[in-house]
Amino acid sequence: MNSNTCRYRHSLRHWQPLLASRALGRKPIARTLAGQRLVLFRTQSGQAAAVAETCPHRRLSLAVGRVRGEELVCRYHGWSFDAAGAIRCPLMAGHGLQHQAFAVREAQGLIWVREAANLPPLPSWSSDGLVLAGMAFHTVPAPLELTLDNFTEVEHTSSIHQVFGFTEPAAIQHRLELEPAATRVWNSGPQKAFPPLFNGFIDNRPGDTFANDWITTFAPLLTIYDQTWTSPNGRRRRFWLKVVMFFVPLDDQTTQLTTLVYSPKVLPGRLHRWLAAPIIKAVTAHELNLDVWALAQLADLNTELNPRTLGPLDRVLLENRRRLRPGYLEP
Repeated sequence: MNSNTCRYRHSLRHWQPLLASRALGRKPIARTLAGQRLVLFRTQSGQAAAVAETCPHRRLSLAVGRVRGEELVCRYHGWSFDAAGAIRCPLMAGHGLQHQAFAVREAQGLIWVREAANLPPLPSWSSDGLVLAGMAFHTVPAPLELTLDNFTEVEHTSSIHQVFGFTEPAAIQHRLELEPAATRVWNSGPQKAFPPLFNGFIDNRPGDTFANDWITTFAPLLTIYDQTWTSPNGRRRRFWLKVVMFFVPLDDQTTQLTTLVYSPKVLPGRLHRWLAAPIIKAVTAHELNLDVWALAQLADLNTELNPRTLGPLDRVLLENRRRLRPGYLEP
C-alpha cells in the first residue's frame, strides 16, 4: 500500500526531471520525489530505471544494491528487481511478486521520472536557435509554492541579485497576462551595473534596458524565461538568454530546481563550448545560488498568502496558486 502523504504526491502524475543522464552510471542512486523514496539504476544494456527504495523482503535500501545484467540486486538476501518491478526471489521462484516501479525516460540530457500509468509525452520547448550553455541542479529548503513565488516575481532582483536584475523596483514596467493553464509576465527596466568584464563579454553597456519575460505552465511546473537587453537607442543587444526551469517537489519542505540555460554563440567554434558556455553557466548558477540563499533565510514556511500584503508585482503569485492546485495538490 502506498503510504506517501506528501502534499505534492499528485505531482507524480507529471514527468519530473530528477537528475542529469550523465550522473547515472552503474551505481544506484537514491532520490526523493514528491515524498517517495526511490532508487534509480542503469541496466547493463543502458536502460535507466527506478523502483521504490525499500526492499519488500527485509527493508534494506536498494541504493546499496548492485546492478547485474538487467536487474538491481538487493545486497541483503539477493532478491532482484527489473525495470518493471518484477521480483526474482532465490528461494521462492515463480511466486510472481511485484515491486513498485516508476516510468523513466531520457531526453534533453535529463532523466525524467513519473508514476508508471497513462504516460503522457515528455515536456518539450524550443531553443529558438540558441545553444545549451549548461544545466544546473539546486536543492531549495522551501516548499514548492514559496520557491515558485521567488522565481515568478522580479521585485527581489534589485536587492538579491548581483548580475541579472533591475536598478530599483519602482522603475520596472510590468504586465501580467492570464491563461487557463499558464501565466505570462513581461518586465522591463534599467539594468543594474554589470562588472566591466561582462560589459564586453555579453555586449551590455550602462544605460541598457533589461527585459525578463516568462511563461509558467503547470503540468509539470515549468517556467521559461527570455532575458534580453536593449541599448538606449532601442537596439536589441546580440546576447540574450533563455532559461528553462523546472520546479520539482522532493518533499513537503524541499524543492529541486532543474535549470537549462541557452545562449547565442558568443565565441567562434570550440571556444564557445570550452570558455563562453562554462562562464555563462557559472554566472547563471551564481545568481540562482543567491535565490536559494534568500529562500533558506525564510523564517516562516507557511505557504498561504495574505493578499493585503502583496504589491503590484505580486499578483502573479495568487494566480500561480490557482493553476498549481489542480495538478499538484488535488486528486
